[in-house]
Amino acid sequence: MTDTTEMKSAPAALLALLCAACQQQPVSKTTAGGDPQASAPAPGDPAYIAEDPRLSKLVGQPGPAIKLQMVDGTKIDLKKVYGAKPVYLKLWATYCIPCRAQMPGFEKIHETYGSQMDVIAVNAGVGDDAEKVKAFAEKSGMHMPLAIDDGSLGAWIKLQETPLHIIIGRDGRVLYAGHQDGPQVEAAIKTAIAARESGPIATADVASIVALKPGDIVPAMTLRDSRDRPVEFKAGATSRPRAILFSSVWCETYLKDTEPQSVPKCKFAREEVDRVASSSGVEWLGVMSHLWTNPGALAKYEADEKPRIRTAVDSDGTAFRTFGIRRFPAIAVIDKEGRLVRVLGPDETDATGTVLTIVKSR
Repeated sequence: MTDTTEMKSAPAALLALLCAACQQQPVSKTTAGGDPQASAPAPGDPAYIAEDPRLSKLVGQPGPAIKLQMVDGTKIDLKKVYGAKPVYLKLWATYCIPCRAQMPGFEKIHETYGSQMDVIAVNAGVGDDAEKVKAFAEKSGMHMPLAIDDGSLGAWIKLQETPLHIIIGRDGRVLYAGHQDGPQVEAAIKTAIAARESGPIATADVASIVALKPGDIVPAMTLRDSRDRPVEFKAGATSRPRAILFSSVWCETYLKDTEPQSVPKCKFAREEVDRVASSSGVEWLGVMSHLWTNPGALAKYEADEKPRIRTAVDSDGTAFRTFGIRRFPAIAVIDKEGRLVRVLGPDETDATGTVLTIVKSR
């Protein structure tokens, strides 16, 4: 998240999520998405999120040549879509309050324009998996195609917050990129539909990361600490086994209102790791999701929770992608030779005990 970003939403817990960069927001009556006569969401509306100036740099750039993984198991190759239809990608998360507030407008856009452009809901893939996405979509009445990002699209955008709207014309170039829905999105949609393809289709290659499997050598990675200094995770052999606790600085605060069942899991994992860290014979590292998190947010988390292990922000999402982490808390166990042993997910009832058992057995 950039220092200039303000994401405003209903619960008081959001203040803890976004720290000094964000402000609280009371509940408002409606959202503007999909209604050409409506005004844009404003501070005080749960659908509001201040724009990130970085996103304007995407306008005019070639769209991503990426294959989106759909929750039904199929794939959509955007490179083959460009030229035939405009494309509207909305990145979102099931627990994100502005995302939820914007969904009725997004559904209306799909109903209105879905025959003239490809309207795709792309879950950001952080804290969510395919089953959660499908359940949320059914409950919320979402009828557009549903994809879940493996991190490749988010990395191309340099995604820091959701919701995020990307509208791409028939020529493959980005026409709009922004957090808010409303009149700007409506105008971009109409421009995209009215424009005809002219000249070659422009696309941008997107780097992908194949998630590690047990036995694979863990590569070196660079994270950031609470003072924005590099934290180097080195590849190769070490004197002790290593374990990484994957979580977020907002799991125990923001999710109280939108996904309360995840809060005790994050709290329990943090406390259990703290309990065993000094006596486990394991070198521990806490890695926090990059969404809605900058070094300042990590500093506040450290001040509030006082973790006993070193923590860092996965500033570009590389670590989460490398280990294939979607839902958290999760723990990755790495042996002294630098190979991945196992990744333990949020449904493990005794993850730290399992870590110690794995370490003792090797």
